[in-house]
Amino acid sequence: MSTTRMPLVLGVVVTALLAGGWLLLAGPGHRADDPASATEGVALSPADRDALAAAPVDAGTAPTDPDPAVDFTDPTEVARAYVVAGYSLTGADAGHTNRRATPYAAPNTPPHTVGVLVVTPPAPGETSTATVTGLTQLAGEPTDTRRGYRVDYLTTQAGAQSRYLVLARQFDGRWLVAGDTPDAQFGEP
Repeated sequence: MSTTRMPLVLGVVVTALLAGGWLLLAGPGHRADDPASATEGVALSPADRDALAAAPVDAGTAPTDPDPAVDFTDPTEVARAYVVAGYSLTGADAGHTNRRATPYAAPNTPPHTVGVLVVTPPAPGETSTATVTGLTQLAGEPTDTRRGYRVDYLTTQAGAQSRYLVLARQFDGRWLVAGDTPDAQFGEP
């Protein structure tokens, strides 16, 4: 092989290696009509969902006005009111989300649009009342527009529980709940 052909051969070999590496990284493609590609990346396939036979959850009744005694410029009052409204349940909440806390939630957030998912409602005709027993600020930011709280509460049905809330200050000075989770986020106690 002459030295004038060496760059050409080297270029072809490098191109073939790059193409082979790309195929290894990208993997084989799927056709659009391939049934396996329809459920790829989905946690449960349609057959899995049917096997679970979970009953659909409907949105609860429209919320009433917020408690007029709540000072929306105080994030601790909003957090307390949200937990009491969202986690106090009635027997009629079965199969629905509890939307009584949505007046305390920021617009376009899951707590506002969906409400609180009712996992174990009380028996028909009974109620379970949430009472806040502790409130601890866990995080804040320098501009004081977001704060994170752990809210400890008791319910007459499930006992002691905690929720982690993110409150966001709105442009008008009100604090509203933007996030609600039962688990501490990274770096939290």
